[in-house]
Formats: sequence, structure tokens, C-alpha cells
Amino acid sequence: MEYGMIVIHFGEIWLKGKNRNDFVGRLYANVRAELKEERYSRLVNARDRFIVELDKGSDIDSICGRLGKVFGISWFAPVAKTQNSLSAIMRTANKLLGKRDRVRIVAHRSFKGTKFNSRDIVSAFIKGSGKLNFKIDKNAEQSLFISVTSDGTLMYTRKIPGQRGLPVGCSGKAVVLLSGGIDSPVASYYAMKRGLDVVYLHLHAFPNNAEAKESKMRELMSVLSAYRPGSKIYYSPSYMFQSAVMKLPGRQELVLFKRFAYKLAERVAEMEGANCIVTGESLGQVASQTVSNLAASEHDTDLLIFRPLIGFDKQEIINEAVRLGTYEISVKRYKDVCSINARNPSTSTNYKKLDSLYKEAKLTAVLKRTLEKSEAVVT
Repeated sequence: MEYGMIVIHFGEIWLKGKNRNDFVGRLYANVRAELKEERYSRLVNARDRFIVELDKGSDIDSICGRLGKVFGISWFAPVAKTQNSLSAIMRTANKLLGKRDRVRIVAHRSFKGTKFNSRDIVSAFIKGSGKLNFKIDKNAEQSLFISVTSDGTLMYTRKIPGQRGLPVGCSGKAVVLLSGGIDSPVASYYAMKRGLDVVYLHLHAFPNNAEAKESKMRELMSVLSAYRPGSKIYYSPSYMFQSAVMKLPGRQELVLFKRFAYKLAERVAEMEGANCIVTGESLGQVASQTVSNLAASEHDTDLLIFRPLIGFDKQEIINEAVRLGTYEISVKRYKDVCSINARNPSTSTNYKKLDSLYKEAKLTAVLKRTLEKSEAVVT
């Protein structure tokens, strides 16, 4: 059976109020961007759904794979369209299903201009069962969905789950502090799911950006960019920070580094028009992520900081990383600057003490030089 279209249904954006059209418009633009390399006839905004009209050269599997990465979509389905008549519906059902199939009929009539209703559709299948290729079974796992609209009857056998959430870009823009570890890629995913457009900032331990760009970070960006094509990442060297704090007490080094990273993210946000920062921090997971240390590290930061994983435990984060396909990349050997090891690290840093250390190390000047050495790459 050749499908003529793919129907896309919205998630929570359909529950929005007067600004619903803004969310729908953003989702429409994101779907178009995701499908720009695919062959299809046109993308139709049909008020409560989108329709991808296919042509003979369309690769349905590839299109479905791309739609599965778009936030804001509740579900989608390859669809066969037929006339609004019981006989046409029966004929199309025989083309869609094989002789061994057992299905239950799920009929819905949104268009009231037909002489039959949804119950009549089910009754027609039961009465005409002898002419069907398949068996009608109300307890079957497989369903045949039948939706009667003003433009014709849409028929499909599966609903493919979407990413749900909000369309990327409808909640503003964020700078994501992306390490080479497990947590921050997962946090990036959840930031995008709530509608944040993202630009990434990676502080690395290499002597130059060229080595960082050829590291596993390129693989991580490949996975994450599937959810937001054309993502940008800033590569920033950390050696100037490490040199500046070499003579300071080691117990506060990681918390001080977090403060430095937030301030650098603020500068990137200013350049990129972002209005918040996203991190992969989880409360109490490591010494720098206690309440006291989180408060001290962000004390001098003006932008709102989101921590999508704040209530996750490590295993939950790992499970999500596996699901997203980032885990195997994240656990590859990598000298991550966020893994600064301090003997007996402080779990309760006073922000005034951190302010003093920041000034003592002259990190404002170091921040400026680090930004000058940073390099942006679009993936």
C-alpha cells in the first residue's frame, strides 16, 4: 500500500490560549527546517494538524525518522486517504492490511456531513467481514484507525510517538554548558524539550581548539544536532583559568571554575541573544553540587540558570543518556576540565570567599582572554 501523506498531531501546544498560533507557527517552521533535505510535495497547516503530502520519490522511513526528532509533535502516522464512503473505506482497509492480520477498528468522524457515523463504520466491517483480507478482533493489539474529515477519510495502522514538549525556540534561547560527560547532553535534551533554542559552550583541556573540535565532542554534537539542526558550539580553552588559580587553595577550585564558566556563558549569551544558562548539575551528586556551593558559584551571575536534572539520580541520568544515544560517547576516555580533582573539596563554600578568590586570581581578565581564544562552530 502506498501512503499518500503523513499526518502530524500536536502535543501540549494545542492546549495553549490566545498565543496558540505562535506555538503552531514555530512548530511549522521547525518541521519545514527538519525536512529541508527530504523530498515531498508540500507541508499543509490544517489547523489542528500538519499534513506532509508525499510524492513518488518520498522516502517515508527517512521522513518519519526526522519527524521523530521534532519537539512539539505528539504523534504522527503514514496515512492512506480515500473517499468518504463505506465501500471506499473497506477497499482501502483491504489494501492496508494482510490476510494474517487481526485488528480492532477505531473509527472517528470529525466531519458531520456524511450519512454514516463512527458506529456505522464499525458495523460495516462486521457485516462485511467475509470480504475482508483480515480478521476483526476487538481485543487485537493492532488497530486500524479511521478518521473521517471534510477532505476525505484518513486511514492508518500505527501512531508513531513524537518527542512531545514545546517547539524549540518558543521559550527563548539558552547557553548550555556542555562537558564531555554523561549529564549535560541529557540536560540539553530536556532544555530543548521545553522550547529553548540552544547554543553550546564547551570548556576544554586541550592546548588549542583544533584538538577539541576533533575530539568526541564532535560525536556528541552530531547526536544533539539531530534535535536542533544547525546548532552552534563555542570551544573555549581552560588552560588560562588553570594557570591563574594554580596558587589558590585547591578545596574551592571546582566551585571557582563553575563561577568562571557561568561568567563566560554570560558573555556568550550576550553575543548570541540568549537569556538563560543551562547546566547538567544534579543536587548533591558531587561536592560542587551541594546547595551551598551551587549558590556560591552562581552568586555573581545575572542570568537565570536552569538545571533540568536537579532531581535526577545518576542511574536515571544514565538511562536517559542510553535512550538518547549519548551514553557510549560520553563514557569514552576524555580529559574533561569539569573533572578537576581536589583533595578534600569544600562542600560549603561561602560566596564572599569565592568573590575574594575570583579577584585574587584576576579571573575577569582571564575571562576576556579566554573569550578571545574561543571559536564557534556550526554543526
